[in-house]
Amino acid sequence: MEAAPLDYEALFHDAPAGYLISGADGTVIEANRTLLSWLGMTRQELVGSSFLKLLPVGDRILYATHAAPQMGIAGFFAELAVDLIKADGARMPALLSASRIPAGGDGRPALDRIIVFNARERRLYEQELVNTLRKTEEAEAARASAEASVFAQQEALRQKDLILQASLTESRRKEALLETILNTVEVGVVVVDEAGNDILTNSRQIHNRQRAVPPGVRDAVECELLIFGPDRVTPLPPDLRPVRRAVLGGSYSEQLVWFGAGDGQQALSVSARSVRGSGAFRGSVIVFSDVTVLVNAVRAKDDFVANVSHELRTPLTSIMGYLDLLLDDAGDLPGHVTTSLQVAMRNSEKLLALVSDLLTAAAGGSTITLQATDLADLIRSAVTSAAPRADLSGVHFETDVPDTLPDILDPRRIGQVLDNLLSNAVKYSPGGGTVTVRARRSAAHTRIEIADPGIGMTEAEQGEVFTKFFRSATARRAAIPGVGLGLVISRKIIEEHHGTITLRSEPGRGTVFTVTLPVAQAPENFVPLGAL
Repeated sequence: MEAAPLDYEALFHDAPAGYLISGADGTVIEANRTLLSWLGMTRQELVGSSFLKLLPVGDRILYATHAAPQMGIAGFFAELAVDLIKADGARMPALLSASRIPAGGDGRPALDRIIVFNARERRLYEQELVNTLRKTEEAEAARASAEASVFAQQEALRQKDLILQASLTESRRKEALLETILNTVEVGVVVVDEAGNDILTNSRQIHNRQRAVPPGVRDAVECELLIFGPDRVTPLPPDLRPVRRAVLGGSYSEQLVWFGAGDGQQALSVSARSVRGSGAFRGSVIVFSDVTVLVNAVRAKDDFVANVSHELRTPLTSIMGYLDLLLDDAGDLPGHVTTSLQVAMRNSEKLLALVSDLLTAAAGGSTITLQATDLADLIRSAVTSAAPRADLSGVHFETDVPDTLPDILDPRRIGQVLDNLLSNAVKYSPGGGTVTVRARRSAAHTRIEIADPGIGMTEAEQGEVFTKFFRSATARRAAIPGVGLGLVISRKIIEEHHGTITLRSEPGRGTVFTVTLPVAQAPENFVPLGAL
């Protein structure tokens, strides 16, 4: 059977690739239907035109500088990537491969056979590949950046960890140092929060607290502890106990309490200071100082003074009695003997007054008997009594006192205070001068001022003036007599009347004592003392 002849023209036009035949100068001689279809042109539009017109300017330059010389030298080129301009102006990605048929001896010109592959899908794939590669690069860059950031963060965390470790080590060192210091000091220390819960307690306070735990109780709260007031027998109310008081009232100083019972009781002086943060109460630091030895020493001293004073009073009273009997018969005695007896009597009276002061100071208080009294008369009487001695010292009194100041008080005790203050004003004014006595009354208080022009006191001495047996250095140097009890007794008497006694002084410029007493309502039938 004879094979059917091949239709080469059909194969040319129906090929899956585009075919184009041009002269060496690029003039299109023929193109297959596939290429015409891709370009959207007819054969008449393409044949006779220059192939270079199908190329954009950039690709024309590429063709002219690369493909054309290659064709002239090697007679072919392969897979030149260009864009072809379609009839509608759109671009079609394409790959060109070409070969040249040299000119024939029969005068036939040289022909270029150009195969056009539609590279649209390939170009899209390449673009997608490029985009993917770009995204991959960006992701890699992001990953590298993230790794660098993570590394930097890790390094920063490592540095912070080193700092925290150093801070923790330093904090532990300071904590150990603080704990050592707190457990070394001779005072108990408790730190509580705003609710009164213990934050820190040193070993000394643990020991103090254990002394106050009732028998048979393992872990008592503060209200259950054996804590007593200064008298050692009265249990402190819950709100006055050291920790509770600190939480309720903030700061306080030198509260005397007794921990425990029986022979093992311990005297503690308690002080507290508030801890504040952002203006709010955050807790308190409470310090317990063991003053048992000091309190017992003071009590022993007072007992000694009281016993000695009692022992002195009995013979002294007897001596004064006999002196009084002798003075009753002074007319039968020589003048110089009478004078000597009177001197002995005056000194005995002074000694008796001193013994009485010692007994009063040792007793720690006095009994007052309130009655309707004219305070103005008391002041004038005290001034009159002090005048003779004042005259001997070159001191005179200037008074500014209302005609009457009715009040309810103990005239004997208040008179004792006035006598003591006036005596001091004279005694501590060795250069003479004027002692001013003033009294003023407001709606609620009576204010008495006694100002002297004497030796005065320093600030340090003023802080000690109400301490038992205190004598200023100036008074000691000047040999001014006294034992340092008068002002102590005077303050106790005034405080028992719910009043105050204060002073202001400057060395060499004198002293002003101020007594402030609350005004008590005198009865309607008030009659001043001594008016009957």
